[in-house]
Amino acid sequence: MIRKVASVVLVMMLVFGSYANIQAEAQTASPSTATITVSGVPTGTNSLAVEVTVDSSVLTLSSASSDVSGSLAVTGAEGVGIVSTSGDLPASFTVTVNLGGVAAGTSMVTVGMVLDMIGGTEIAGASASSDVSSVTVSGSGSTSSTSSTSSSSTSGVPGNLDNDTLTVTITGDAVNTANALNVTIAFGDSSIAQLASANPTFMGTGATQLLTAADSATGVLTAVWDGTVTDNAVTLTAMLAAGAMAGTTSIGVAKVEAAGGVDITGSVVAQVSPESVTNGAAVAGDCGSFALLAPTSVTGPGEAAVGFSVSNAGSGLSGTLNGSMVDFSGDGAGVAIVDLPSSGDLDLSLSVSCVGASDTIALGSIMVNAGDGGKAPTVRRATAKNKSAKTTLTVFGKKLKGASFDIVPTDKTATAEKVGGKRIKATFDPAECIPDGSFVNVSTPSGTDAKAIKVMGACSN
Repeated sequence: MIRKVASVVLVMMLVFGSYANIQAEAQTASPSTATITVSGVPTGTNSLAVEVTVDSSVLTLSSASSDVSGSLAVTGAEGVGIVSTSGDLPASFTVTVNLGGVAAGTSMVTVGMVLDMIGGTEIAGASASSDVSSVTVSGSGSTSSTSSTSSSSTSGVPGNLDNDTLTVTITGDAVNTANALNVTIAFGDSSIAQLASANPTFMGTGATQLLTAADSATGVLTAVWDGTVTDNAVTLTAMLAAGAMAGTTSIGVAKVEAAGGVDITGSVVAQVSPESVTNGAAVAGDCGSFALLAPTSVTGPGEAAVGFSVSNAGSGLSGTLNGSMVDFSGDGAGVAIVDLPSSGDLDLSLSVSCVGASDTIALGSIMVNAGDGGKAPTVRRATAKNKSAKTTLTVFGKKLKGASFDIVPTDKTATAEKVGGKRIKATFDPAECIPDGSFVNVSTPSGTDAKAIKVMGACSN
């Protein structure tokens, strides 16, 4: 019975496959995929390899996938390998191989024996065949194909993540007895970020990576390894892809499965780093890129100033946030005062226009905490005086007793403050001076109110 693929061979396959793909993108293969049918697989086989020969100066086997549930397939210079992570391989199955062009020309595709490993021993009774026998590679961008192919597209405008690498550490006794894991990654909002399709890397003391995969559609990271983990811990490092929505999303582990689909979530400790990422989604039409800055949470009801960063802004930029006019400053920020609900998530919709373009994007959301039912504060006027020795902020209103305040879009730290029922007075060091275009949010346990700050005196912040 065939139990395992030799680790050294599969690692070599991964290395060979990586180098083989370097020059492939400039050329087009027709057909671009080949379907290999494997049959006669004996009971007890959970891994095997199929010899596939091509002219490597013309064509590469760039990647592979299988119709076997819970399996991983990998291509190498000598063929295709497949490992099942959920039991034995079926007696018959298919492997779809993506073909990459290296240089213009024609290559034959020849399928050989079914082996226990690349370059290994033939599996008696097993055989393989391909629906493609010849592939033509051209340097043009359009070709016709004689076999069925599939394509996918994404909509929306992807943004920029502040961190595109995810590290997942799984710790527990169950790791030492496993040789494969499926780890389901959960995103608070998958429209902001999700797993990229790039294969993750695996690390475990005493173990060697065989195969890894990332499924961006399901959020599942898979790793298969050879050897025994000796310190109860494995680490997977994966890539993140930006979605079309701006904002911040949490990241966590929803489920951990060992080989065979055994749920071991409750038996291990799963940690992710980072625990959240922020996407500054780009707006179509060259109007710029925008990302929520502050606040992340407020007390409702009432009004709050919401600030966001602006980069690569188009000329003549204007906009509204949840229907309120945005004040765009010259230092790469925008602020608008928006109405708050009594509680719950407040979704932020930013509509912008510039010369020749306009668009509406989801800027993210802020948490509105329920007030105590009392009268919310009222801010009538706010002024800031910047001097060489200090900055003084004065806020006038009512119901201000016990209030806290924040400067938006960039918060400042006061050296002293005095809060009364009708006035707040705070002083700041010169390094914390308040620039023109700033707003103040004043909050009490009963709600929040906001006002633009009238700024006097220069400030370089």
